[in-house]
Amino acid sequence: MPCFTNYTLPELEKWFVDNGMKKFRARQVWEWFYLHGADSYDKMSNLPKKTQEFLSENLPLTQSFVDEIKIAGDDSEKRLVKLSKDNEFVESVWIPMGSHATVCVSTQVGCPIKCSFCASGVDGLERNLTVGEIVEQVWHCSTAHTRRGIKNLVFMGMGEPFLNYDNLIKAIKILNDENGLKIGSRRMTISTVGIVKRIVDFGNDVPQSNLAVSLHATTDELRKKLIPGCPSSINALLSALSEYYRTTHRKITYEYVLLKGINDSLGHAAELAKIIKKVPSKINLIEYNKVDFNDYESPDKKTTDNFSNFLIKKGIDVAVRRKKGDDINAACGQLRRKVRN
Repeated sequence: MPCFTNYTLPELEKWFVDNGMKKFRARQVWEWFYLHGADSYDKMSNLPKKTQEFLSENLPLTQSFVDEIKIAGDDSEKRLVKLSKDNEFVESVWIPMGSHATVCVSTQVGCPIKCSFCASGVDGLERNLTVGEIVEQVWHCSTAHTRRGIKNLVFMGMGEPFLNYDNLIKAIKILNDENGLKIGSRRMTISTVGIVKRIVDFGNDVPQSNLAVSLHATTDELRKKLIPGCPSSINALLSALSEYYRTTHRKITYEYVLLKGINDSLGHAAELAKIIKKVPSKINLIEYNKVDFNDYESPDKKTTDNFSNFLIKKGIDVAVRRKKGDDINAACGQLRRKVRN
């Protein structure tokens, strides 16, 4: 059976016409759902009763529901979202940023990349999320926080977004639609470990959105240890990023999780500076969120500051992403793994 959240507005209008309804009814439903957060057709008061009944039987509004919410001391919220299709779980995180918020979104159930410091891929990949299952993570947050608009989306949750590329791109279009949640393309950031073909495609398909690259190491040897499913060499990655930049003229954001004694020395910083200067970029240094299945630790503040200051002196744009939601298992995949186990 089709589901409402899998459709763009033009697709929905066609579905309504094909099923004997007026085209404008599709926009009415669209606005009720995305602008007013209506979770059932009987709340859509300007729809005829017969239309409400037909839609209830033939076009479910959603394909997921929030099973659990964990609220951290910093007010971050992790949602465990249960998927109606197979009772699997994914996670999303709502992060307050003053009067606005950022939502971190998942694109797969599990992950095939299996980064050694991340809980998402411990049990491997179950499946790709549907378009609607991606969209609904954002919708669930928008209905819970109507007075605190979602300003930014980061596709940095469970899964490798570029391995679910077609559904990702369609979800972006729905979330960006001016008649719905209207989240600007420039406010969306997609994170990839380095699917080189899709990096180039992304530059052509969504040139206004932002690209983040999970680097985490300065040599192919160490990167392969940290990221067993790493799909590309650093040289191949840089080549794709150069092409992306030529197409979009948008800076790349590198992500680098600092791991004590593994990749946090000033020697690593010097190698990192050489790599990231090859394409216009900036870098997020990420404080490691501890998980219970490995021995990695975050370096102390002095080590992090020395690493950051070294890069700054090299003329590199650096931000240190501090841990959020540490008390609610906010690192990717932790809550899902805990519930499944």
